Amino acid sequence: MTTKHLYADMTWPEVNEAVKQERVVLIPVGAIEQHGYHLPVDVDNVIAVHICDEVAKRSNNTVVTMPPIHYGYNDHNMDFPGTISIKMQHFIDYCADVGLSLASQGFKHILYVNAHGSNAPLCDLISRRVTVENENCLCGSVNHWQVGWDVIGAVLEGGPYAADHACEWETSEYLYIDPGKVQMDKAVDEIPAHRGGPRWLYPDLSDSRKVFFMNYWSRMNVSGVAGTATLATPEKGKAMVEGTIERLLTIANEFRALEVVPRIDYRIKV
Repeated sequence: MTTKHLYADMTWPEVNEAVKQERVVLIPVGAIEQHGYHLPVDVDNVIAVHICDEVAKRSNNTVVTMPPIHYGYNDHNMDFPGTISIKMQHFIDYCADVGLSLASQGFKHILYVNAHGSNAPLCDLISRRVTVENENCLCGSVNHWQVGWDVIGAVLEGGPYAADHACEWETSEYLYIDPGKVQMDKAVDEIPAHRGGPRWLYPDLSDSRKVFFMNYWSRMNVSGVAGTATLATPEKGKAMVEGTIERLLTIANEFRALEVVPRIDYRIKV
């Protein structure tokens, strides 16, 4: 029996052992993009990888985590230096191929753990595709901020616009995970919603939106920050990250318990 929690560290016989253990596979999905004046461009990857790795490490051999998918769909952010964008269909096909490869090896439960807003609807579609293209597996997707939103929201101090992008939430989590790379002396607060218009014009991590819309980021933002980055602390980040890890571990084990039952064809045979 293998006790390794990182897929990349396993030999191929150990991967077979992980399949026999019926482990849930977590696939961190991130992006390389601007995150204000104060954060590195790898924020989404760093946070997603840390959360997934810790879930797998603490799972008692029920979860394994994959190397991350580093790049995402990011055309709306291309006016800011540092951003890399993968065309939508390329991204969908690539990510689906990763999941289908895992399913072909025998893994029955696969979760894409997304850290980038514009990847979210695509990861939903990708997971649906994997499930229907390999009938021996179940595949889902989660956005890590939604998993831990109750914990995240409980420690935010900046009000309804505190958490969006390079904000109090993301900055706090990065301060907890890798504080040496955060330049807090360059952090600024910027609230794009203060420019006016209906609330649904602007991203909202609390899931209260009824209309989904994403503008070019440069049309509504100067610094790259959307939120109250100056209020970030590592203590807040610890509460947010640890709460999310706990929630995701519960979700993974609940997902693992779902049985892959046979399909039934109810169509009339002619």
